[in-house]
Amino acid sequence: MTHITRREFFGTVSVSLLAAPLLSCSAQKADPPAAIIDHSRERLPYTDGFGSMPCSKCIAPPTMTPRITIADEKEPGERMVISGTIFQPDGRTPADGVVLYVYHTDATGYYSKDDDPYNPRLRGWMKTGADGKYEFRSIKPAPYPHRDTPAHIHAQIYSDKIPEYAIDEYWFEGDRFINDKQKKLLLTGAGGPGNIIKLTKGPDGILHGTRDIILDKQA
Repeated sequence: MTHITRREFFGTVSVSLLAAPLLSCSAQKADPPAAIIDHSRERLPYTDGFGSMPCSKCIAPPTMTPRITIADEKEPGERMVISGTIFQPDGRTPADGVVLYVYHTDATGYYSKDDDPYNPRLRGWMKTGADGKYEFRSIKPAPYPHRDTPAHIHAQIYSDKIPEYAIDEYWFEGDRFINDKQKKLLLTGAGGPGNIIKLTKGPDGILHGTRDIILDKQA
């Protein structure tokens, strides 16, 4: 079977992927460690949309919550929690019923055993409530080996009223690969400003970061 390269996959508008998906659609109280799931038969279909992105909606779980655990405690890497609020295009009104799909590489910079961006191991779906809030727990992804692309988390948005589209990747403040060249190549402004996240280590030793998202007016 012929595989496309990462650069071919993302085109000029990269939309980064994750590794082993460990979905936890549990209640909002406390997300238990996610079970390791075999996604070998859940390869993301290709869509000829924004950034030549995969169709996450095509294999989304039937039930989704605002808070999920992607990587369990056994996954190697630095623990990280990202949270935020998804707003309507006015930037003030929380967006209810919006699905945020995220995916990224593991601590070695690979998506899966075969490094298949259409079947990443670490991925998950969240659906906002009336307050527009979301949160996912995972590990901090590593950049691609032998590349100068910043470490990142890919993200896509959709709802019953919004066709699926990609927003700018989650980047991390202080990444040595973030420069004007990469910004010009990979960032579009989709999702609003603030995609370069400051991570702060809490007393629990976990990295915490925040990113608010503003829906595209043309979505």
